[in-house]
Amino acid sequence: MSKYIKLLILCSLSSMILFAGCVGTADGTNNNENHEISLNITDNTVMLEFYADWCGYCKALEPTIKDLENEGIEVIKIDTDKNQNLANQYGVRALPTIVYIKDGKIVDKTIGYKPEEIKEKAKKIYNN
Repeated sequence: MSKYIKLLILCSLSSMILFAGCVGTADGTNNNENHEISLNITDNTVMLEFYADWCGYCKALEPTIKDLENEGIEVIKIDTDKNQNLANQYGVRALPTIVYIKDGKIVDKTIGYKPEEIKEKAKKIYNN
């Protein structure tokens, strides 16, 4: 099952690279305004934060995200307006959405403005 998920992620990312036309970096920087980003999270433990600049709850969540980053938790921020395919791939239907990935596998999600839940899940996943 693990190999199947890794293969699926690899195929999905390869398709994005081939058909997106351009690929930015995981930190959101790129040379063009409407890029898809590329994620290489096969063996990593990270949090994916799906947000949009116009989302008030996303902005309100920023202090929580910064606190977790200061504690050493890796957070990859993904602007859903610029990365719609990636948001679809991870099943994002509402903002903010946090996807917790451990050893390259999705282990949990938080949908909506729930700062205490996000802190609790992130610390639990990183400390295991």
